Amino acid sequence: MAETEKKKVLVLRRSRGKLEAGLQPIVLERKESKKKQKGTKADNGQPQYSEGLEDVQRLEGDMMRVAQRSSRAVSKAIDTYEQERKRSAHEKKDGAIEDFVHNSAKAASAYMKEASEIPIDLAESLNASSFRKRLRDSLHQASRVIRLFRI
Repeated sequence: MAETEKKKVLVLRRSRGKLEAGLQPIVLERKESKKKQKGTKADNGQPQYSEGLEDVQRLEGDMMRVAQRSSRAVSKAIDTYEQERKRSAHEKKDGAIEDFVHNSAKAASAYMKEASEIPIDLAESLNASSFRKRLRDSLHQASRVIRLFRI
């Protein structure tokens, strides 16, 4: 605090019905937190890859997202089946057994709606230019080896 801001604060408290002076407030000062220094490679928010392994790691990440989408689709299908089964069981006697095919079809429909994006995800992950370049190089090397063993 600046010198001009320092003023004596008089706080009164009640004691036996009367106000007494003599209490002083406790003042807590908060220190500002230190900011992280910028300039390191990990702080820019971009993932780091070893040279030559970027496309493999990106492909692995894309496959992980496909697996997540697939598991979400299965989860939605199971939830849909459970909900429809409960509704069938409440509506009529042995309704869950009678409506098994119908409830299963609704669950399959929910699965297909959620899983319909999986082929697009796969195509996009395999369409990266770095992956295509590495695939071409690998195929070129494989064709050289095959030529050596040609009869």
